[in-house]
Amino acid sequence: MYGRQLYTRLNDHVSQFMADVAAKSREYSGDELLAFYNKEWIKYGDAAKMIHHIFDYLNRHWILREQDDGNNVCDINTLMFRLWRNKFFMEVRNSLLESVFSLMKRIRDGQVADLNLVKSVVDSFVSLGSDDMVSGSKKMEVYDSYFLKPFIEGSRQYYQAESERVLKEGSIRNYMIWVFERLKEEDDRAEMYLHESSLREFGEALNKVLIGKQRANLISEFKPMLVAQEKEDLGRLYELLKRLGEVMGLEPLRTIFCDFVQEAGQDAVKKVSGNQEATESMANKSRLFVQALLSVHELYAGILRDSFKDDPGLSKSLDRACQGFINENAMCKKAEDTEADAARLLATYCDTLLRKGNANARAAGEAGASSEDNLEKQLAQAICVYRYLSNFDVFHASYVRFFARRLVNEQSVSTHGEETMISLLKEVSGVDVTSRLSRMFSDITVSKDKIDQFKESTQNTRTFDYEFDMKVLNTASWPFKAPETKLKLPAELERAVDQYTEFFHKDRGGRRLNWLWQYSKAEIRMFFPKATGPAAKAGYMFQVSTFQLAILMLFNQDSGPGTGYESADGPTLTFDQIVAATELDKDIVLDELALFCKARVMNSNTANKATEKSQYTLNAGFKSKQMRINLSRAKKSDQKKEAKDMQRAVAVDRSASIQAAIVRIMKARKQLPHRELIQATIENIKLFHPQVTDIKQSIDKLIDTGYLERDENTRDLYKYLA
Repeated sequence: MYGRQLYTRLNDHVSQFMADVAAKSREYSGDELLAFYNKEWIKYGDAAKMIHHIFDYLNRHWILREQDDGNNVCDINTLMFRLWRNKFFMEVRNSLLESVFSLMKRIRDGQVADLNLVKSVVDSFVSLGSDDMVSGSKKMEVYDSYFLKPFIEGSRQYYQAESERVLKEGSIRNYMIWVFERLKEEDDRAEMYLHESSLREFGEALNKVLIGKQRANLISEFKPMLVAQEKEDLGRLYELLKRLGEVMGLEPLRTIFCDFVQEAGQDAVKKVSGNQEATESMANKSRLFVQALLSVHELYAGILRDSFKDDPGLSKSLDRACQGFINENAMCKKAEDTEADAARLLATYCDTLLRKGNANARAAGEAGASSEDNLEKQLAQAICVYRYLSNFDVFHASYVRFFARRLVNEQSVSTHGEETMISLLKEVSGVDVTSRLSRMFSDITVSKDKIDQFKESTQNTRTFDYEFDMKVLNTASWPFKAPETKLKLPAELERAVDQYTEFFHKDRGGRRLNWLWQYSKAEIRMFFPKATGPAAKAGYMFQVSTFQLAILMLFNQDSGPGTGYESADGPTLTFDQIVAATELDKDIVLDELALFCKARVMNSNTANKATEKSQYTLNAGFKSKQMRINLSRAKKSDQKKEAKDMQRAVAVDRSASIQAAIVRIMKARKQLPHRELIQATIENIKLFHPQVTDIKQSIDKLIDTGYLERDENTRDLYKYLA
């Protein structure tokens, strides 16, 4: 009985107090009303805590019993805030909210106002909760119903009018800048005075009125910004459209970005493809090609980083675009010639970086950086292009061949550079790709040790008086083939070969040496009878292939199959005599003789043209400004033949890879329809993009070899045969 009296008297007393405060508040308006409200709210909050503490016994006994009996009674703290809401807030809410919204408008219009007044008032709305405080439902009712909804609607109307004004006064580009700044200001203010649960709703409302209604116009500005490379504006546009979400905001940008970058890449390659320098050599062509690709990628990767914050979706768009223009462009049209393949060009570019004598290709590094640092940077850039290749297997096949020649001919610019490239390839493609390269490196190291042992063991028994070096290589690791022609070595060279062969078999009797003369080179000093100046005494130093050496040595004999050995100009030999003496194929002999005649090292009696009916003598009056002359350069015919051989090897490897993938898939799935098997095979192979026709041929081969069979009732269904 006393508990109810005490509770009722407290309710009546506080109600009368609130009525007095409400009456006093009518003396104020605007910012003064907000200041008065905040002042009274702070005082009332402190008093509520004290009264709640004083009535603690009532809370723990009488009020709990009443609540258990189902009576509408709340604890003293809740009662105090309910009375504030019902007796004061509900009386002044219209003028109070009008003052809040008026202050917010002044701030938006650029006037000076105290935002803390708004924050304190809004915080009180959150604390006031709802009518049903006992059960705890709708605890944000005062904030949501009386403040948030009218605030969002007022903001929408305000910015609708403002956006129309800005668009009328300026361009869409100016509008974008204005919106970007306004939204940034609103976000900062909202975090200060809005409850965190309503930030998203408020932001979406502003996005809809400020960005959504001008979405098409804003998107139309994206491509012109890309053309002008306006990074700052691109960043603003990205941030604005990002607020509309993935589908409505960013997806259109991703499509435009992908198409634009791909077109830019195509144009860049087309521009350099018409460059005269690109037609001079494969090295120049590959360098210009890769530099064009990198210029485009680095430009738009920079925009992606600086303007788009490395957005994952736009990053994928950049990757799709790069993969498109890198693999199909003016230099890399689909053709049978593997030299027209991006993978082949990239491998050639890497070869120019890593091979001696190509300092110009490595000169594009950063000023002040060491040559090794510049090389590492350029190799990393090459790997950037490598990631986008569609035919990794073509690159691997080409790179292995270039790598092998650099090692065998000792033309690597540095061991560190070679190791760096292998490490970069391993990071992208794994150890399966680089294990072969590592084995080749190991072979060279072992071979060097072996030749040192040979020189030491034959120091006193050597049967030749010139430098003799060879590389002993493991056949399985290297891309070299056995020679397609016989060769009868000159006697001087044969002695060295026989002595090394005997040395080799002493501790490796079970192994067989296959001499690959088509890859071998020699240096030979030649003296011409009518030479003048330094050449008369020192002679000319020629770098020649072993085939060329065998032919030239025929003209150094005192007697042989030819005639005129007593002549001051040296002997004369016919084509047939040269073929018989060297045992080389006629086509090879004819090619080498043609090269000698063109270089004026030899003369023929058929207008200096090489034919099978011609007779050949050394050019006694040979002259050259260079004392060292290289005659062993790769011929275009040999390069084309090698390219075709590589293409055939790649085709064989691809067929095997496709068949292996099909077997793996069918072994796991047991049976599959035709379409699903085709799709699964395409997804399974990563080294290259298999063609549907190649997959069909592989399926037929596997059926013929007993790995698969067609279902008797459904011919479109394949079954795996264990």
